[in-house]
Amino acid sequence: MLTNGSFGFISYNSYDFLKYVLQSFIDDGILFRSAAWFHESLGKEKDHFHVWVEPVLKVDTESIRPKFIEILDDGQQQSIAIRPKCKSDWNNAYLYGVHNSDYLLYKGIEREQVNIKSDLHIYLGDFHVDIRQAEIWCFKNCLSPFKRLYSLVESGKTLEECYDILRTPFYQFHSVSVAYRSIQKDILKHAPFDLLEINDQKKGG
Repeated sequence: MLTNGSFGFISYNSYDFLKYVLQSFIDDGILFRSAAWFHESLGKEKDHFHVWVEPVLKVDTESIRPKFIEILDDGQQQSIAIRPKCKSDWNNAYLYGVHNSDYLLYKGIEREQVNIKSDLHIYLGDFHVDIRQAEIWCFKNCLSPFKRLYSLVESGKTLEECYDILRTPFYQFHSVSVAYRSIQKDILKHAPFDLLEINDQKKGG
């Protein structure tokens, strides 16, 4: 596939080899940046990385495949698997790569029998803003309105801040307000003893 858009693929390479090849493509001006998430298989599948790359210019996905051929000490050959249509946007790639539970539920994806090893993830380039944007996208799109509101109340947001963050229309202000108070009571009801004691002290002045 010839593309100048971001795309993804599966890599069965070792961590060091994959990182080296991806960095080489970046150094050669073929890729702008790349990320990879390691999935350790707990079933019959092989351990693998979910890889996301962002090209600088138009890239033929088949032309990059040979660079990922890795010969192990025992003579086995590791490589990558590229689907014919492998275009991939960042939000979906990241949230699936880290197996975000809310995202998987939203997409109706059955969780693979894998262990996500974050210490083996690879980020070549600056992804700080992108990771935050993916988390915000998940919050807005993958959670039900009630779960979003619960999350905001739990994090200490005021009712007015919730109106703003949720972009609540005027005609829904009362409903959100009622739900907000109800969630506050639920959180306090299940709060640890010391938190309840602090809350009582505040009420007492």
